[in-house]
Amino acid sequence: MRHIRWSLRTLLNLTKFPYALLRYARSGQTDEWAHQALIQLFCATGGGFNDLLSRMIRLKSTPLKVLRAVGVLGDLSGDAKRRSADELRARGFAVFPSALPDDMCERLIQFTRETPALVRRMDHEVIGNAQRVAIFDSERPLAVRYDYPTEALLDNPDVQSLLSDPSLLALAQEYLGSRPRADVLSMWWHTSFHTQPDSEAAQFYHFDMDRIKWLKIFVYLTDVGPDDGPHSFIEGSHRSGGIPAGMLRRGYVRLSDEEVIAHYGSARQIEFAAPRGTIIVEDTRGLHKGKAVTGRPRLVLQLQFSNSLFGAQYAKATMREVHDPSLAQVIAQAPDIYAGYR
Repeated sequence: MRHIRWSLRTLLNLTKFPYALLRYARSGQTDEWAHQALIQLFCATGGGFNDLLSRMIRLKSTPLKVLRAVGVLGDLSGDAKRRSADELRARGFAVFPSALPDDMCERLIQFTRETPALVRRMDHEVIGNAQRVAIFDSERPLAVRYDYPTEALLDNPDVQSLLSDPSLLALAQEYLGSRPRADVLSMWWHTSFHTQPDSEAAQFYHFDMDRIKWLKIFVYLTDVGPDDGPHSFIEGSHRSGGIPAGMLRRGYVRLSDEEVIAHYGSARQIEFAAPRGTIIVEDTRGLHKGKAVTGRPRLVLQLQFSNSLFGAQYAKATMREVHDPSLAQVIAQAPDIYAGYR
């Protein structure tokens, strides 16, 4: 943390942070001020504070024994796992084309035809408007984004199989350096309801900071062409010092394409146009967004594995029943991986 931008706020947050960690260790809860302190200290240190906390977690972590790391990402035993983790460390992402079988994609699309989704508020709508719930209709969308309830996803056998997939668990553990924790599970449609980027739908560049260290897994469940809202990422921006101090001084804000490209250049902007079934594994500490849709609706499933659940507090979602035998086996071996949903 050689490049700390000192301020009274930074000093206060550094002084109070041990108390926040102690409270989390005792209760499993993070106070809102502690999450905001994590964000501010990330910005003040360019990521160095998170790196320090991750090293502390790694020292206390007991690795999950993944005997055969074969799954949707292929065979990630031995060198293949290390190569993928090294690519993630260098670039911030790794892409696995056509990883999910067509029949699984089709079942998850069918899930959205039968499951009510939360119609997300858009930028122009008044905060406090009643939340709408509706079945997604691709011909008559009501908004830019539809979100599916976490508990409904947790009850889905295909989602459960991905949560316990050996290749995903092995890669997450290799990258995090500690036992992974399943976290921040979601699925959403993006539509062309309007073609301007919408901040509520995460269509402006931003970094995530819900946890100390994490790995996100984005699964394309529909074909995504250049007009269908491809996920976009700034290569290398996930590394400590990868986001310029001027941007970080503004805090946890949305950034325009123009200012991001002015700093990084267009060559470092990666747009992931890819067929359905493609899996993008990414450290979203780096700058990323979903491009505004001007063509077909896009359906994405997102899983996340973190090194700790310290950070943002989400509404409690419970895994009511285990349908997938492989998930039952992992829970029996390491129930703490799914403690956030039990």
